[in-house]
Amino acid sequence: MLITRADVPLGIMVTIDIDNDEIDADNIQGTPFTCTFDAPGLNVAKHDIYARRIYNAAADTTEYVFIEAVTSFPSDWSIDGIALAAAFGVSVEDAYGDRYEFDCEASDKSGATASYENLDSDIVGSSGQKQGFRFSYAYVCPSDPSLIVGTYSSLASGSFPDFGAFTDIPSEVTISETDEEGRYEISDFSFGTYAVYYGPYYTEPLDCTGTIADVCGIYFIDDTQDFWNEAVYGDVTLNGDGTITVVGGTSYGEEWTAILTKQ
Repeated sequence: MLITRADVPLGIMVTIDIDNDEIDADNIQGTPFTCTFDAPGLNVAKHDIYARRIYNAAADTTEYVFIEAVTSFPSDWSIDGIALAAAFGVSVEDAYGDRYEFDCEASDKSGATASYENLDSDIVGSSGQKQGFRFSYAYVCPSDPSLIVGTYSSLASGSFPDFGAFTDIPSEVTISETDEEGRYEISDFSFGTYAVYYGPYYTEPLDCTGTIADVCGIYFIDDTQDFWNEAVYGDVTLNGDGTITVVGGTSYGEEWTAILTKQ
């Protein structure tokens, strides 16, 4: 059966290639967020860019504000930390150490729209899809590895959609340095829970390595997907007694709170 391209509905998709997504705290103006947006389907009329400010050690978040509309593709786009601080009516000094999360909405030539919320889970979960609807821009400050690097005993409690609640699953996790400033590798983002519940169904151990980012003293799980390409998230708190608390989960619905004690 032969079809013509004109008869095939085009998806409303915008991709992004990011050149820089980190603000150097010592060179704010010289390290803007820079990227290239593209529309593979050739039918996107505009891409509205919104941003929100995450501040006070990630305890507070503003509403999204409109930043700009991109109307041609491919399009090189950039914005720096000075312009973003102004968009939220604060000084650069007040925004120091903040993180900005962008959320976008694309419109086709008929007025139909697409956003992060209605993307397919395979697109959201795979960095190779280069979805251009949600991304972030954050300060980078010198990070002290001695505060977080080490081997830890962990106890995790939480719940999984397919298995219910659990309490105090023990495991051992290692946090180690990477070649990138402020980014650390954690050996098991699930803190032993995947091995307990999903491990029996696989002959090989599941790869549960992930990344912890340190943004000027704010630690969180970043740029991490699980075995099924579900996005992994987590807030990482370094406690005064030397323990670490991680409250996280996945976009599928697994949730856990893990208490890490250095060995």
